[in-house]
Amino acid sequence: MSTIKIDDAKQWAKNWQTANPNHCKAFLIPVEDLIGCLEEMSIIQYKPDGTPIINSTTGQGVRAYMAIDPTNGTGSSNGYGEKLLLVGTYVDCNNIHRDIIEGEQPSGCSEKPPVPTGSGVYDFTTPCPNTCDDKSPLYDPR
Repeated sequence: MSTIKIDDAKQWAKNWQTANPNHCKAFLIPVEDLIGCLEEMSIIQYKPDGTPIINSTTGQGVRAYMAIDPTNGTGSSNGYGEKLLLVGTYVDCNNIHRDIIEGEQPSGCSEKPPVPTGSGVYDFTTPCPNTCDDKSPLYDPR
């Protein structure tokens, strides 16, 4: 795992929040969506009895896209309509992380990309403001 020092985290979060006062500050990510993404990447699989199996995570990655849902409004009470979209990836024969997305075309390598059970895109829709931890040292109430 790759954690960072708390002082760096505080400063980086402050940098974002100061430079972007009209953007959301954070996203609350449902664990169920994270697990679904890891299942599509075959990192988490299940034995017939339902016991989870955790496969190798070496070289695996998840890509995050910033997005705006125009139907969710642009007010601060709903995080300005901003979204965080997560997509599992696989590494192709050229060592490039490719998104696992419905309808994705092969990268030119001989292997077939993993096929997601849905679209492959997870919408993490609980932005802060609205679902903030106002006691967090990373939260700036401005």
